[in-house]
Amino acid sequence: MTIKLSRHFTLDELIASDTAADQGIDNSPSWDDVVQLRELCQHTLEKVRMLCGRHPVLISSGYRCPQLNQAVGGASNSAHLYGCAADFTIPAFGSVDDICQLLQKHLVGLEIDQLINETGGGARWVHVGRAIPPSTEPRYECLNITNGQTTGA
Repeated sequence: MTIKLSRHFTLDELIASDTAADQGIDNSPSWDDVVQLRELCQHTLEKVRMLCGRHPVLISSGYRCPQLNQAVGGASNSAHLYGCAADFTIPAFGSVDDICQLLQKHLVGLEIDQLINETGGGARWVHVGRAIPPSTEPRYECLNITNGQTTGA
């Protein structure tokens, strides 16, 4: 059974992980994490999709359990741990730079805590994160991360 988090996003795509599959990690979210994933999809990712010409948003990482987050080298306080972040590309819209440039203008409307133009291991992606509960105040940060080194956008 497919669980839809919003019109265009499913739970399966927000918890899928090649690393988890390869290492036998159970990346099942708690109910609270699913609630946060639904918020992320309905209030942020659906709006990103609309702003980017309604093109499909290809999720490369969504929710990560602590074991998976450690396995992929994620930050110890990553929003992914709470179902509050997703990494993605939108090839039919444009490059990661194109996406970030557009989304920087819409941080408040998209309720984005962090927008990161990220590069690592030869790949590039966009990271969007919402404020991690119990915080409700986004920081509206724009960052660049290249191979673990962070700079302002």
